This record gives sequence, structure tokens and C-alpha cells, in this order.
Amino acid sequence: MISRTGRPAPVYLQQLPLLLPVSAWVSGLALARSDVIALYPAAIILALLFLLLLALRYRVSALLLLLAALWGTGDLLLDAGKVAADDSWLAAPTACSARIQSIQRTPSFTRLLLYDVRRSDGARLAGNALLYIYPKESGDHQSLLRAGDTIAFHARWHLPHNRHNPGAFDYSAWCFDHHIALLGSERGHLQRLARGSSVLQQGRERIERAITGLPDEPAAILRALLLGDQTQLSVSVRSAFAATGTAHLLAISGMHVGMTAAWAMALLWWLLTRREAWIVQLPVRGLAMFGGLLAAMSYALIAGWPLPAVRSTMMLAAAVLAWFLSERNAPMNILLAALALILLVDPTAITSLSLWLSFSATAALLLWAVQSRADHALQAAGRRQRLITAITTLAWVSLVATLATLPITLATFGRLPVYSIPANLLLVPIYALLVMPAALLAELTALFNLPTLAGGFMQIAGMAAEAGLHLLQRMTHLPAGNLWAVHPPLWLGGLYLAGMLFAGRQALHKRKLQAALSALLVIGLYSSAVLHESSIDAPEWVVWDVGQGAASTLLLPDKRVVVIDVPGRTGSRFNGGTSVASGLRFLGFTHVDLLILSHTQSDHLGGALSLLHSVNSTGEIWLPDVPAAHKDARVLAIVDAARAQGTPVRWLAKGDTRRLETDTAGKKSATRFNILWPPRGFAPSNENNTSLVVSVTVAGETELLWPGDIEASSERELFKAGLSPVHAMLMPHHGSRTSSSPGFIGALAPELAVAQVAAHNRYRFPAADVLARYRAIGTQVASTANGAIIVRWHGSHPYTLQPEKRETSRRMLARYWWQRLHAK
Repeated sequence: MISRTGRPAPVYLQQLPLLLPVSAWVSGLALARSDVIALYPAAIILALLFLLLLALRYRVSALLLLLAALWGTGDLLLDAGKVAADDSWLAAPTACSARIQSIQRTPSFTRLLLYDVRRSDGARLAGNALLYIYPKESGDHQSLLRAGDTIAFHARWHLPHNRHNPGAFDYSAWCFDHHIALLGSERGHLQRLARGSSVLQQGRERIERAITGLPDEPAAILRALLLGDQTQLSVSVRSAFAATGTAHLLAISGMHVGMTAAWAMALLWWLLTRREAWIVQLPVRGLAMFGGLLAAMSYALIAGWPLPAVRSTMMLAAAVLAWFLSERNAPMNILLAALALILLVDPTAITSLSLWLSFSATAALLLWAVQSRADHALQAAGRRQRLITAITTLAWVSLVATLATLPITLATFGRLPVYSIPANLLLVPIYALLVMPAALLAELTALFNLPTLAGGFMQIAGMAAEAGLHLLQRMTHLPAGNLWAVHPPLWLGGLYLAGMLFAGRQALHKRKLQAALSALLVIGLYSSAVLHESSIDAPEWVVWDVGQGAASTLLLPDKRVVVIDVPGRTGSRFNGGTSVASGLRFLGFTHVDLLILSHTQSDHLGGALSLLHSVNSTGEIWLPDVPAAHKDARVLAIVDAARAQGTPVRWLAKGDTRRLETDTAGKKSATRFNILWPPRGFAPSNENNTSLVVSVTVAGETELLWPGDIEASSERELFKAGLSPVHAMLMPHHGSRTSSSPGFIGALAPELAVAQVAAHNRYRFPAADVLARYRAIGTQVASTANGAIIVRWHGSHPYTLQPEKRETSRRMLARYWWQRLHAK
């Protein structure tokens, strides 16, 4: 291959002529659709790359770069049209009909993904919608619903909304990419108009019946593997897989698609080689590979065609095609072409973790397969040598995959998977040789309506899955087996990748010792960086955006972390506990010194268990010493979890005082916590009044007040006992009219009062007259309805109020421009 300049092209471009064009296509899409680089810098980079390619006379690649950027931008606008919903959908509860695309059931709610959503007046939603059904509102009829059903219902709709916390998951972006225009909750009775009865749905129901009867944990794992339903996976199961770096085994990904294809290929190869005539007359290898591909596609179809499975199947098809054409074309060229095709059909995949993991895995396996084909010594080796080679190869593949994906895995799951390599060496063979083949046989026999046989195979798969789970759970109890890390910045991942590429280059040049030392050095430096917690010079108070609930955190010098309240709904996977833990990791903290739970309501302590399991350690837990707390089932569960972790629990009441010592640069100071309420053994009719009211003094200067949900009667008692002014406080009971009485806030005279409320909450908190009372005494008022609030003090200087910053994303801009174009 000769470049346009007349000079020979680099060797890698001669061998991989598609590398540069596909790289240009990928770069153009990434700059157009990804928010990793802000819009204006991305535009400058795009222009510079375009000019550079033109200067080097790679005109085709320059054109593809530009076309990809235009296609990515155009696709954003098309997606913006699919998620458009005018204000008429956001009025009072609306009568609608829709078809169910998929169903997710959890202990606390059922979630329906709907399409073809129509209002009673005939208006049709362009995109999809998510409808939440709560048992108390709908009884048990939702358990009878199936995918494909047509339903009629009343719903109150709202637009997808993000929780704006440091490092928060971009839920609005996820909805945008999945064409989800509205979210809603059912109001009134839901009616099924027509039953969906497709052959595919009947097959899925047979598979579900075969799974029923297994213990909960293995049943949930098999539902995830065969039906793509992860909603039944418990927190403990998810935690075991995430902590050991084996979470990829719970998702229908390239590994499972590849396992399905491999077993089908092996079975077809065995059948087609039973007769010598077939070996001579038939293209045995080609038929086996084609059959394996069909089996993988069928597996993905039955699982509901999740996007990772679709992309993995396309990658597998590219690998099969590359094998057939390897005599005339470099196999990687075919794989690169498949990557470009996937991104052409689905530009949103440019930011998909599963796509890049599938591409990397397929490329590695393809290169290894081509190399093994040329290894005649291996072909001639005996069974024992082949077994040793297979085990060695598995170890190397696990090692390379773990090291290559470490920054992505850590950023996704928040853990440093110390035992990832041994865990994968144990679990991958169990899944490849026992779980998947038995589960696939159970699936096949269930589809042919052989329930007894299907149940037997499913039992085998379940026992193997349970054995694998027990192995992982034992690993999490080893030293550093469940190690949380701070959120790694992008530049740190780039340095890690550069270091690993350098080590890989040394390995390719047969410098094995140098390669090993380089890799160990990179891993050591990276691990030290993500395990190192931040340190601050002055106190910071973070009031989190957790919806209609309460959660705030006081960060102190000497890496001290105090959390007050964490809300959550029973059975919820994501709640205030996970939000606070994720935010703390983003800010550079992986532990909690003190967790204060003001009272027994779920909007204040429902996420406590999640927080305890999402940090490396918790120093102490404080609870109100009142009868309501001592007998509450949720509190008792928290106490049991704390005891299991060796965390002391203290029951506090009015008059108790505690100190938290800090030492910054040799300067010692103490933070004092005074418990102002409730009296010990207090048992009012309204449990809001049992809330711990905590006054906090930092270094003798900064004072905070955390009043929980106390109401006017308790406020009067506190006012009578005497109150001192404070710098900042939370509004009692989220700014309700039942609290913030004039005498109470007048005595406190806060400079800042924060209302912890959800955007557009049904209680209309904070109340307008309450806001007026605070403003009348000169208090600055803030609300978490628009995002987390961060307050910083600088010695005796006034605090600075810093709302959590929100960048303008590509999707938000696409919505804006689509609305402008549509308006015209």
C-alpha cells in the first residue's frame, strides 16, 4: 500500500487498510455524540483532525471523519424527535392505551416499557414510555401482565429527570438513547385490552416455568442469562460478582453469545463427523460455524434482543466471516468493518461499554485463533499438552482481559477487583462447561415443550451457578475482597492504558521480565491512586439531591466524613444510600466516620443498608433512643448489619454530646455534636417529633443544625429551652407548613436554610409561606430540587454556596434544536 504522498504507508496500514478509515469514522462519531469532550473543544479537535488527514492526503479518511460527525449530529436530532413530548402529556392523570414491550418486576414496584402509547383523544407519543405500577395502587393484577399485551390505564406523566449530584448517573441520557420520552406512575385501574400471544413469548414463559422451583439466587442468575431479566438479582449476588470482577457473567454479553456458538459448533461438528462420507462431501467446518452463528442469534432473540447481545452477535458474525476470508483478507479488517457497520446502524453504541468489550474480546480471540491455526506444533501435540495449553491460554486471556478493562470495570462498579483473575479462572470454566450448556439444553427442551427434561437440566445449571456464587462470596470475605475505590478521573485511565501498551510492546519484543515489571509498576501506581482518599482544608457540607427525602454529608479536614440520613424505598436497588456512596467516591472518599439516622421513616433511613454495603468502613451509627426506633424492623436490620461489620451503634437523646477529633497539618481541632432533641424514651403520637435534632460546631466557629422532621410542638419546646443562632440549617420536615414556626427560626436566625425536596413533588414542599418566613429574617434560601448544594466555609469568612454544576450535553442541545426546527 502506497500513501498519496508516494511514500510507502506504515506497516500496520499495509496489513490493515481499514484501520485508518474506521478510526476516522469512530473519532467523528465520538466527537459528535459523546460528552467526554465539551462541544466547542470537540469542534476544534474535529477541524484539526480533518485538516491533518487532508495534509497527509488521506482524503477518504478525512471525508469519513466529517461524514461521521454529520451522521452523529443528525442521529441526535432524530433521537430528539423520538423523545419529544409536548406539555399536554404532563397535565393531570391522562387516559392512555399502549402495548407492553417488556416487564421488570421488583419487590416494591412493576415497571413496564411501553410503545405505541396513545391518549384517549388520539394523540400518539413518538417514542417509548416507562410506567411504574405500585402494589398499593393496583393490587396484584400486574402479575398477570405479559409482554405483547395491550393495556388501558390512567397515568401521571413527567419528563425524565436527573439527580444532579457529583458523579451521578446520567439517567436522562440513558432515556434519550433508549427513546424513552416519558416516565409515569399508574393512577387508578389498569385494564388489559388484548393478550399478546406470540410464539416467542410462549417460549419465554416455558423457560420461566422451568426456572421456577429453583432456589432464589440461582433462579435469578439463570433468568438473567436466559431471559435477560436482572431485576430478581439480589444485592448480595450483584455485590459478589462486582467485587470479584466477574459481573460480565451476569449479563448477556459477548462471552455468553460466544459460549452458545461454541457449544452449537462443537455439537454440529461431532454430528457431521460421524460418517466419513459427510466429511468428504460436506463443508463440515463451514456448516458447524454457520450453525453456531444461528444458535447464538436464536439465544439472543429468546433473551429479548438486548443491545449488548445484538452487537455481540454482529461481532461474532464478523469473526466467522473473517475466518472464511482469512486466506485473502486480514481477519481484523472484517472485524473493523463490522465495527463501522454497527456504529452506522446504531450511533449511540459509540459510548457503549459492552460494544468495546465485545470488540476487544473478539479481536483477541480472533488473533489467537489465527495464531493457533499456524501453530503446527500444537496441532501435533497430545491431549495432555493441549489441555495444558488450553489452561494456560485461559489464564492469559483472563489476565489480559482483566488488566485491559480495569479502569472501565472500576469506573462502572466502583470496586478494585483484587481477586478478578482467580475468580475468572474459576468461574469462566464453570459457566462455559456446566452452567451455560445445561441452561441451553434446558432452554431447548422447554421450547420443545418437554417440561420434565427441561426442569432436570435447569436443576443442573442452577446447582452449578449456586456453587460458583458460593466461591465468589468466599472470595469477598478474603482480605481486600470487597474493596471500594474512589472514582478514577479520565486522565488517570489514559495514563494506565499508555503504561499497559508500553508493557505489551515489551512483551511482543520477547522482553518478558521487563514487561512484567512494567505492568506491575503500572498496576501498583494505579491502585494506589484509586485507593487514596481526598483531603480538604476547610469544612464542606453537601446536601444531596435524593428526591423527596433527606441526605446530607459534612466533610471535615483529616478525611472525616459525617452522613446525616439516607432515604430509600424498601426493595429498591438505587436509593439515597447508593447515591451518597457514589457521590462520596466521586469526591474522593470511600468510608464514613459517622452515620446519623434521625428517625424511623424510610425517607430518612431507607437507604442506610445500601450505604453500609457501599463503603469500605463505617465508624459509628447514631440513632434516637426512643421506643419507636427500638422496635422498628428497618432499624433492627441496620443494627444487625452494623454488628456484622463491627460498627458500634449508639442510642442518643437530649443532652448527649459527642466530639470528633481532627488533625490537619499538625493543627488539632474538634467538631462538637450536641443532641438537642428528643428526650430519652419520648413516645409522641407523631413519629416526626422523635427526630434527632443535632447542633454541630466546627472548630468553635461554624454551626449547623440538622432538625430532622420535627414539627411545631417540638420546635416550641426547643425554643423554650433556648436556642443559639446558626450559620446554616436544613428546613425541618422539608419545608412543610407543620414546621419552621416563626419563633423557632427567629431564634436560630440562620444565614442559609436548605429545603431537601424533589422537583415537582406532590407535597408542594417547600411551602410558600414557610419560604416567606425565612426570607423575612434575611435568610438565604436554597433547594435541592435543582440539584445538590455544596456549602464551603473558609475560616471565619462567610460561606460560599455552590450548586452542583450541570454541563450542557449534546442531547440537551439536540432537544433544543429539534424543538426550534419543529416550531418553524
